[in-house]
Amino acid sequence: KKPAKKDDTANGKEPSQIWTIAITGGEARQLTAMKYGAESPVWSPDGETVAFLAQSMLKDEEAAPEKVADERIVTKIRYRFNGIGYLDRFKHLFTIPAAGGEATQLTSGDNQNSQPTWTPHGTAIVFVSNRRADRQQSSASTIFAVDRDGGEPRQLTEDDASFANPAVSPDGTRVAFTGHLDYKAGSSKTVELWTASIDGGDLTSHSASYDRSMGDAGMSDVYFGADSRPVWMSNQTIRGLSASEGATSIVQVDLTTNAVKTVVGGERRIIAFTPVADGRVVFAAGDMSRPFELFIADADGANERQLTHHNRDWRDEVRLIEPIALDVTAGDGKQIQAWVLPPYGFHAGKNEKHPLILQIHGGPHAMYGYAMFHEMQLMAAKGYAVLFCNPRGSVGYGEEFAATTRGRWGESDMPDVMAALDQALELGWIDKDRLGVTGGSYGGYLTNWIVGHTDRFKAAVTQRCVANFHSFFGTSDIGYDFGEHEFGGVPWSDSAKLLKYSPITYVDKITTPLLIVHGEQDLRCPIEQAEQMFVSLKYLGREVEFVRIPEENHELSRSGTPSRRLARLHHLIGWFERHMPACGNDDQQ
Repeated sequence: KKPAKKDDTANGKEPSQIWTIAITGGEARQLTAMKYGAESPVWSPDGETVAFLAQSMLKDEEAAPEKVADERIVTKIRYRFNGIGYLDRFKHLFTIPAAGGEATQLTSGDNQNSQPTWTPHGTAIVFVSNRRADRQQSSASTIFAVDRDGGEPRQLTEDDASFANPAVSPDGTRVAFTGHLDYKAGSSKTVELWTASIDGGDLTSHSASYDRSMGDAGMSDVYFGADSRPVWMSNQTIRGLSASEGATSIVQVDLTTNAVKTVVGGERRIIAFTPVADGRVVFAAGDMSRPFELFIADADGANERQLTHHNRDWRDEVRLIEPIALDVTAGDGKQIQAWVLPPYGFHAGKNEKHPLILQIHGGPHAMYGYAMFHEMQLMAAKGYAVLFCNPRGSVGYGEEFAATTRGRWGESDMPDVMAALDQALELGWIDKDRLGVTGGSYGGYLTNWIVGHTDRFKAAVTQRCVANFHSFFGTSDIGYDFGEHEFGGVPWSDSAKLLKYSPITYVDKITTPLLIVHGEQDLRCPIEQAEQMFVSLKYLGREVEFVRIPEENHELSRSGTPSRRLARLHHLIGWFERHMPACGNDDQQ
């Protein structure tokens, strides 16, 4: 093959294409040859056509001004995105004959398109896009449909909402999707299940009274997200994933009564499922001490059986720790869900104290829970107790709980985290003089905030952090929409508020030894946030070190290069070993 030109592909690498292969095996056949690659293939119902997404340049008359050298001319506010880089091109919908041939572009313009799905009769493709006049500044997402031969896309839902994950009913008359009506509210709003007519209109929420989000809000560093589309079981019944109190379950929604019931649940995280021909359901699930595997159950969830054991040999080589659930009551009486992983070799009743590391999740509108974290298990293997909880701001406890942090980061959530710590200390075997704290993204923010407001911790590690809301607004790829919504202001009119809730304002109060870990290609929480913390603490003569990870973005801990993920863990745990060593065992795994 002719090598790809560097300006044709990301990082100068040959772009990914779509291939087909017989289900019985054999040689794969390349289907697409798109200049910038192709992704998200979807078979048409008759198997004759494949719809997919590919990046496309604007037409010449819409292009940016002519360049003189190799400068980059930016004319739009939404000009780069974490994990992608500069948005020089737009992701559009194409089709191609399954037997091979030329691809046909169905959508165009300066808008991004995603999540294509065919109607049952194969006459149209439903997809998600933002085509508002202010689309460069807003994060709205709307459901559209376009005829399989192209033409002007039809808007099926309001354009001031946040909708995604479309799926068309078996009879082709309605589209199901998830989301909410206030795109500015982001993920602090409960994600509901909706349907609308395939021709547009008749918008209906079927889970408004459920007060739990549809989809998987769980977190893990051994798994990085999947499609959370609803699944039509009949024209009147839909199943989907739902996040509640640390668990992700399969729920069923009756579209006639809007009743929601759990079909497959338990203290675990289900990340994907699909019905099979005989009515049973196959799903992938795991819990805090078991990586994800495939299971099968009857249509009603009965007679569950594990299908795969891909991790059995690995689990035989290591010891994975089971968590201890804590009953935590915050200062105002609110219940906070929390867990502690005991350190490797721990024995109840043994008269010894163990160091503890407090882990804080990102988001803030995400959810710790019943899914394995390699990082936490490694800390436990090294002799550390690991505390993790879902403070206010977390998903899974209702919309009011999740929205509490808006405009009050640090102030509204630190008390919950500290209440969980105090409850953990009540166990009696944790050394109050060897406490550490760490977190990434929002968790990095709260780590910065905590060490600026208390000296209880012996060491801290802040990862891909936020430090300054004032500068975050103009430097993050989502600072001008997510930032304005979450922090409650803009720099030119709300400077006092933005700085009040910025950890950099309290940097002179930090005495805890702090390690800063940050990816140099992070556009979500730009590395300038970490640089501000490091330079300020160095200027003040405090103990601080800065680990910059090259070529990695905001998702380093979940999908980064394996060697750099190992480097991150080495520095993260090494910092705690240096400042609050555990009296561990030689045979720790």
